Amino acid sequence: MPENTISRGLAAVALLSSIALAAAAPSQAPAPLASPGASALPASAPTAPAAPSSVDQPPVVLVFPFDVQTGADPRIGSAIAQILGQEMAAAGGVLVPPIPQGVKRADFLENARNAHADFYISGYVTPVGESAAVVEQVVSVDSGIILFSQTAQVSSVADVASQSLLARSQILAFLGRGTENVGAQTAGTPAPSSTNGAQMPIKGIGSIVDSVFKHHGGPAHAPTPAPAMKPSRGVIVAPVTAASASPAGSVAETDLSAALRELYFALNARYTAQLTAIATSVDKSADTICGPNRNNTIATGTLGPAAAHHGKAAVTFDLYVYTCFGALLAHQTGTGASIKAAVDAAVAAYATTHPDNS
Repeated sequence: MPENTISRGLAAVALLSSIALAAAAPSQAPAPLASPGASALPASAPTAPAAPSSVDQPPVVLVFPFDVQTGADPRIGSAIAQILGQEMAAAGGVLVPPIPQGVKRADFLENARNAHADFYISGYVTPVGESAAVVEQVVSVDSGIILFSQTAQVSSVADVASQSLLARSQILAFLGRGTENVGAQTAGTPAPSSTNGAQMPIKGIGSIVDSVFKHHGGPAHAPTPAPAMKPSRGVIVAPVTAASASPAGSVAETDLSAALRELYFALNARYTAQLTAIATSVDKSADTICGPNRNNTIATGTLGPAAAHHGKAAVTFDLYVYTCFGALLAHQTGTGASIKAAVDAAVAAYATTHPDNS
């Protein structure tokens, strides 16, 4: 029995020692309860790396072919888009997808969103003698609002390339990225001499640009001469819609885009014009369209077929001009054998009664 007594004594000593050690050990807080749906991972399990911040990713800028004034070589619009796109890509800091073809202006925003672009660039080209007036606009794909617009007189490929760097600097400045080198790049940028990833060789683009600027025998379409001094109040041109009385399908999307193009050109010949991508009712969206630039009016219009005259089809364009408060300032109607003729007639009538755009 002595052995049993010794065993029981040793067991008691061991139990007391374990209790003492447990009491001396620091207490630990209870493990938190997992929230519903959360997976319980060991503390030592590696976590997945955080997704790159959008700030670290270059913005995607989609460049659409520029609209060209009726009568001019339509290839100039695609050529200018190619130059803008390749020069922006070569300068770095932005990603430029291939230039899309065959997209209607009314579908630019949707197309840019489908391409996961952050911004898109579009514009207009008006041949003027041996040069061209190029209107370039940068639109935020997120909001659909024009962030930057510029008009420049260009007469060479190098002139067009310089405009691309200015647009790029505006985009980077909007995003808060560093643009300290943009000025030096713009000042020292030679005329492009390589494709830089463009779909068309730069030599081919240059020949198209030069052929349009030099005209080789005179312009195919004489633009309306701009007045020496335009009124201080500008005009924002909103998308054109089909007239409500028009039979369904009688006005094609291409016709609406053409009417918007002609409306911009006709107004810009008399006033300082810019475009907006906002297509909702102007009277309800006037404050948003103007934003802080209150010294503007907003012009839009409706397009529809007119009664045939002597057996010939005709077009009617109704021009509506609003204030930035959404009040209707003027309504003029123009009729002609073509979209251009109808739009020009309506704008000419407005300019006669409102020479100061007020």
